[in-house]
Amino acid sequence: MQPVFEKDVRRAIRVTLARESYAQGTVRMVHGDLHGAWWLVTTHRGLFAVSPDGIELVSHGWYFGIERHGNHIYLFENCGLRDRAANLGRIIRLHWDGRRLSDPRVMMTGLHGNAHQLKVIGGLLCLVDTASQRILRFTLAGEPVDARTPLPVALPTDTSGAYHHINSLAEVGDRIALLLHNGKAPTPRKSELVWLDRDWKVVARQFIEGYMCHDIVRDAEGTLWHSASASGEVINSKGERLKLSESLMTRALAFSQGHLLVGLSSFGERQIRDGLTGEVILLDLERKEMARFEVAAGPADVIALL
Repeated sequence: MQPVFEKDVRRAIRVTLARESYAQGTVRMVHGDLHGAWWLVTTHRGLFAVSPDGIELVSHGWYFGIERHGNHIYLFENCGLRDRAANLGRIIRLHWDGRRLSDPRVMMTGLHGNAHQLKVIGGLLCLVDTASQRILRFTLAGEPVDARTPLPVALPTDTSGAYHHINSLAEVGDRIALLLHNGKAPTPRKSELVWLDRDWKVVARQFIEGYMCHDIVRDAEGTLWHSASASGEVINSKGERLKLSESLMTRALAFSQGHLLVGLSSFGERQIRDGLTGEVILLDLERKEMARFEVAAGPADVIALL
């Protein structure tokens, strides 16, 4: 029989294990055999592999951004859990051979816990440092390069509208796109896409449909998709809208073999989000629901493996 703990006790155990992992430089892998998996999904309770047949835990941790590049997979983990200002964020690299994850290595530590997506752009690893409203850039070996601030720096406590809660970025053709959540604005404000040139300078801004949005993803035809999180929808640049939930926030998108995986999260205060459940929904080629699986915590980001 497994022991039963109160929620606060379970959370305290998770905090202790996360901080110990950070201090020791270890990664809490469960297993690395991903044969049959189509996607990897990050959550506040671990990294999960998803296939059309099910979902399973790959690694314990409070994960956010994830990126696949060549034969490596990069992850951002917040080992500070509720205490985001503790600067216990880190970047992890794992080797990927097409079937197994192995050789987990901690590449960078001391990062703010409230970072989001992680992408390789221009040969550099780019992390959205959401709390500081900037993009941190590193070599693929983990050496710091610089910090880009295409928008003026503003603190998360700023309620003037200057703090945009940047959460997503993508390379789209010869431009770079940032997604502004805008959920901290004093009055409800739609989310925005900010278009940058290769020098990370703003060339255009556009409002998009939806509030508190996440994700910038292209399908095989080049159409852009995003999660209109507040309304439980995913929307593309052609104006197509898919309503997936009345109560959960859409969060995390990735296409694999034409199929779309969408993460859905419960919403709550940050200090309790590791205790909130979520789901992933697999949509077929016709964008019809093919499978739905419960996740131990709300999805944050997702990549395709196939």
